[in-house]
Amino acid sequence: MTRHLPWCRSAALAAVLLAFGAVGSSAGGQAPDERDAVIARQQMLITDQQTLIVAQEALLNDYRCLFAIDTQLVPNGCPEQTRPTPTAAPTPTPTGTATPTPTATATPTPTATSTPTPEDQTGDPAIPDGTTEEQWEQLRQCNANGNYQHANPNGVNVGAYEFRRTSWDDLARRHYPHLEGVNPRDAAPADQDRMAYALYEERGWAPWPACDPSRPTPLPEDTTPADSTEFPAIPAGTTQAQWDHLIQCESGGNYRAYNPAGPYLGAFQFLQSTWNGVARRHYPNLDGINPRDAAPADQHRMAHALYGESGWGPWPACTAPFRSS
Repeated sequence: MTRHLPWCRSAALAAVLLAFGAVGSSAGGQAPDERDAVIARQQMLITDQQTLIVAQEALLNDYRCLFAIDTQLVPNGCPEQTRPTPTAAPTPTPTGTATPTPTATATPTPTATSTPTPEDQTGDPAIPDGTTEEQWEQLRQCNANGNYQHANPNGVNVGAYEFRRTSWDDLARRHYPHLEGVNPRDAAPADQDRMAYALYEERGWAPWPACDPSRPTPLPEDTTPADSTEFPAIPAGTTQAQWDHLIQCESGGNYRAYNPAGPYLGAFQFLQSTWNGVARRHYPNLDGINPRDAAPADQHRMAHALYGESGWGPWPACTAPFRSS
């Protein structure tokens, strides 16, 4: 391929030759052979320079064709085989988008495992092993006459199992979070049963000492007394002094005592619900009677029956000296 030097390079070459000519002419004493040798060397240098320039231009044109840059400056255009193929390197990139597919299929799996949880919280729960439906019915009757909307007059215990709100919420956090914050008496009967069963699994019948259905049925002689004016004998293992101290501590010996905090009623400061539960198990004729309206002998009789079930536990403040000795 014939290449032409730009006019500026030709002019520069001519100037060099003129200069050498001038040098030769100015060196009047230099022999002609020497001048010819100098000019020949200069011409060789110029030829080498031109060869180098041509090689550089060829390399530059190859670069333009290879990377498709300023190809219009390449004489006769770029050969077909040297033109770069369209961006083939990025081609593998789309194939990489297929990799998230397995991840997407794996994500729904954990969500499916959480679905059984609501099913565990609906419907009628199974009673705990080792208990009977009759025992749970007895417990509900003793606590609240079987009324799931029951509210104890003390304003604290509510529902069929007489839960306290704090106890309910604490138990719900451990077992049934969706019931936390629900008023126990407003919860569905099945949910109240469910919570009571969970409490039993943790503590047995201990949360309901006065209504513990696992206690043996009272003997026939413990039932309705023949004479409500006759004071009963004190329970075995106790002293008269202890009972005298208890009644003075609780009510000052006043059988008509009334404490609005519970309200606590009578000489032994019964809650009405506790009184009714003990009466149903021992003295059905006293069930539903206001403790402060009951005869003094009957109040003693009921206190003795409660002691037989729960010891001094129902009167913790006033019996601390007995229990520590």
